[in-house]
This record gives sequence, structure tokens and C-alpha cells, in this order.
Amino acid sequence: MAGIKWIVTDMDGTLLNSQDHILDRTFSCLMKCQKAGVKLILASGRSYARLMPYVEQLEMKKYGGSLIEVNGMAVNSLADGNRTVFCRLQQADRDRLFPFVEKREAEIQCYEDEAVYYWIPERIMEIKRRERKRLGVPESFQWMSSAWSFVAEESHTYPIVKQVYSMEEMPKVLNKLNCTDDPERIDVLYRELKQEFGDAYEYTRTCPRLIEIAPAGITKGQALKKYMQAQGVLPEEVVVFGDGENDVDMFAQVSWSVAMGNSADYVKEQAAFVTLDHDCDGIAEFLENLPGLEQILKS
Repeated sequence: MAGIKWIVTDMDGTLLNSQDHILDRTFSCLMKCQKAGVKLILASGRSYARLMPYVEQLEMKKYGGSLIEVNGMAVNSLADGNRTVFCRLQQADRDRLFPFVEKREAEIQCYEDEAVYYWIPERIMEIKRRERKRLGVPESFQWMSSAWSFVAEESHTYPIVKQVYSMEEMPKVLNKLNCTDDPERIDVLYRELKQEFGDAYEYTRTCPRLIEIAPAGITKGQALKKYMQAQGVLPEEVVVFGDGENDVDMFAQVSWSVAMGNSADYVKEQAAFVTLDHDCDGIAEFLENLPGLEQILKS
């Protein structure tokens, strides 16, 4: 079976297509792999609250799957419910980061396991008002930006989504803190964050409009490395699929690293292989042609 024991996949831009769905061919492929004894691991910037619908769709509890949550903040074993949290942002981190980003007028999003709290500067509120009016967005929709736009749908989000108007209304302990803005302003903010805070945090640009901030050492790759060591799984026994900057550290931990066709050039350069994009069943395309798995997947 090519010695493959684990399949690890990022979610947005990788397992999920442009409409946030798992394509039929990829779904069938992953189900056959699980039934054959290959463990499936979802590695995402999302917490379990936003991963559970896909866990249920893929029957991951039944087959002993796992989650790497919030870019490596936690590892969640679905079979026994054992969840290991490595590190979170503390109040002192919030009190340093929030004012710094606030002065630069980027939108701030602070995450707990089942909640997200967001603060919007007036500059961005004006943009949102114009865009919502142009698009005819219902008043019931949240004001929080998505990773790709100043206007987001309210579906597929956390159980609690709350707009706040000051740092004091934000939680004191956070899974992560996100900054969203136009790509050009995000590029500047990224450089300024690194210059101001250095190696105190992990700064990840998962898409051109977004920076995700976590404690130093909290990455998907480091969480995967710890989990592999704990379970006695070797680099050549793991396939990793990803499309973003936060997936590159996972690539470094395994022999079978696969960038999606929709990845940025930098991400592709860090992977051992490149497959089709997330709208063209890139995961299934690679696995169906992986020696040792092809017979399972053709059955």
C-alpha cells in the first residue's frame, strides 16, 4: 500500500473546492482509503467547531481520524476524544497585538473554540456599507470579513459570531488573532508586525487578504511532527496535501508533500509534488496514481 499510513490534508483551497464542498471523486477516494486502514487527518486554521460537519461527512470518528486544529494549536483524536492543546495567546498578547493593529486600521478577528469576535475600523465599515448595498446583502448577514472579501456570508461559521467595539470586549485567551484588509495593506502590516514583535509570534498569510497570528512555535508542521513521533509514524508513511503558506512546514515533515495546482509558486516550490487544483479533484488525482494505492482506489 506504498507504506502510506496517514493522509493529511488542509481544508480551504485543498480538500474543499471554491464552494466549500468536497468533490465526489475526492470524497470517494478518501472513504476507500479510510476503509482500507489509512488514517485521515484534517489540518486547518479552523477549530473543531468548523471542522465537525466535514468530520461527520467523512465518517472520521468511525475510522479513527484526527484533527490538527487552528494551525497547530491542538491535536484532536476523534476516536477517543483526546484533545491536546499546545499553546494559546494570552491576555498580555492580546493587549500588545490589538492596539498595534488597531492603529493601522485593519479588521481584527479573535477566535475561541466555538466563537469569533471581530472589530472593524470606520475606514473598512465604509467600504463594507458600499459593498453590501451594491451586492444586496441582507441585514441579517454578519459584518465580519471573509478571507477573500470585505463582505462575507453568515453560513459555515462559528456558533458564536459577535461584533465588538473595544479590546476589552475581546476574550483574554485566544486561539489566534487574525487581521484582514486589502492585500497591499496586509503586505505592509505583515512587515510591520515582524519588525515590531520579531519571533514572539507566528505570522501566516493564508491568503492575500489575511494574516493569522499565533504563539511562536505553533504551526501545523510542528503539531504534525509531534503527533507522528508520539504515534511512531515515519515521514515516508505520510502524504500531506496543502495550498497555503501555513502548509509549508507540514511539507518539511514528510516524504510525500503535495501542493495543489492553485497554490502560489512559493508553496509549489516547497513541495515534492504538484497535483491538480482544488476544483479539479487534485487530491484524488494524486492518490489514484500513487503506487500501492491505485488498486484500492480502482476497486
